Parts: sequence; C-alpha cells; structure tokens
Amino acid sequence: MKIGITGATGFIGCTVRRAALAKGDEILLFSRRPKKEGRLFSLTRPLDVSNCDGLVHLAGESILGLWTREKRRKIMESRVEGTRRLVEGMAIAEVRPKVLVSASAIGYYGDTGEVITDEDAPPGKGFLAEVAQAWEAEALQARSLGVRVVLLRIGFVLGREGGAMNLIKPVFRAGLGGRLGSGHQWMSCIEVEDLATMVMECLHNDLISGPMNAVMPSPVTNAAFTKAAARAARRPALFPAPAFALRLALGELSHVLLDSQRIIPKKFNDQNFTYRFGELDTAMRQAFH
Repeated sequence: MKIGITGATGFIGCTVRRAALAKGDEILLFSRRPKKEGRLFSLTRPLDVSNCDGLVHLAGESILGLWTREKRRKIMESRVEGTRRLVEGMAIAEVRPKVLVSASAIGYYGDTGEVITDEDAPPGKGFLAEVAQAWEAEALQARSLGVRVVLLRIGFVLGREGGAMNLIKPVFRAGLGGRLGSGHQWMSCIEVEDLATMVMECLHNDLISGPMNAVMPSPVTNAAFTKAAARAARRPALFPAPAFALRLALGELSHVLLDSQRIIPKKFNDQNFTYRFGELDTAMRQAFH
C-alpha cells in the first residue's frame, strides 16, 4: 500500500513511518517544506493525494504552551483547515485513496469524571472537545467520496523520543516529580509504538471505520501514573503540584492535566488488538529507557 502521511516528521509520525516501512508499505510525506520526494501540505489549497492508496493525517499545532487567543486559533485552524484541504484533494483526485485514518483526541469526551467511557459516548464540553468535534467533522466529509474514514481518538502518548514525556522525564529524573492536583483524576495512555501499530491496523483492516479510542486497556489515576514514572526514573515522587498552582501557571492548558478521562478502547478490544506495552509500568519503562 502507498500511504501518504501528514505530520510525518513529528513524534508520532516518525514512529508511524517506521511501522509502515516494516510492514512493506510505500511512504509519501506531506510537509510545509517538502523535499524532493515529498509533497506540499497547505492550509490554503487542496493537497495532491494522487497515487495514494491510504492517508494518515497527523498534522496539527501542538497543544503545549499557554493557550492565548492566538494559540487557540492556531490549534483549531491547523486541524480544521488542514483536514479540509486534505478532503478537497481527495475530491479532485482521479483515483481516490480508499481509506483516511485521521488523528483526533480523547479530549472529544471532555471531563468524564469517574464514568468509564467508550466510543459510543457523546461529545463533551470545553475547548479541546470543540476542537476534536470540528476536526472529526471535516474528516467525515470524505465518506461522501466513498472513502473509509477512521477517527483515531488518541490518549496521552508515552514514548522516549518526544511529546509531553520530554517535559515530564527530566522532572522525575531530578527527583522533583509528584501527583498533579488531587491525583484522583483518570488518565488514558498509549505507548507510541502501540499507537503506530493501531494506525497500521486501521489502514489495512477494511472492517474498521468510525471512532477508535487509541488508549491502553485500563485507565489509571494520575497518582498511579506518577508512581509509575517515579519507578521508571528510580527516584521518589515527593513534590505534588496543587491544582490552584497549575491553573495559575498554565491557564486553560491546566485542563489537560487536571480533567479526568476514564476512556477505554472498546472497539480495539473487539478487534482483539495485541498490545506490546499494554500495562503502564512496561510502557513507562520503555519511555524512560
């Protein structure tokens, strides 16, 4: 299969590329600064998706950083306009891709509290929920073109080469880590190599479509996450961060750390998906390796 990938140079994208090449797929990269073998990724004009059998759409402004008005605009616009240009490219292609695997996020569900939540749950409230809903709505337009669409709702990604773990690992290695807020809020995580395998499964399995929660089988509390990180770093976790301090320091971004998301991968479980790092401790050791 020839696969076009947006966001292919990012943390997740690089791992997806390796997984696709290991499977024997051919890769085409979309970039805002394409090299000879790549194609242009643009927010203002349709993408050239010709000769692609499948598409993996990962591009989007990072949510890390203070959510100023401009940052919020970039987060939303990069996802909505980028996905719209991708679907427009499919509409004008002489031979359309058969499948689109479009990244989304478990932020779609908002703060779920103690409720165990699967793909059948309704959308939640808040900025990230609004972004995920708008993002997915654009991707679903490809269905009218006869394209199979998979919405990969990604949880907190663990890995040793990038993402939020690059901010977390130095803190815990210095022995300065601790729970966030009460520590009772739920987190739903996924190791990046398992995530890449999920992408491959969604591309190659014609029976998969619609929303898929890309998370480990069992959510964990933030307190359990903190203890696992401390064990992997071989340091104590003695410095909790109070919720009010996080809200003062991070503003709305604090919702990413303090909201509870008890999300399960019901549809991947139904597919009997095999995890390499299905337990938090093994995934955390891999991230700190």
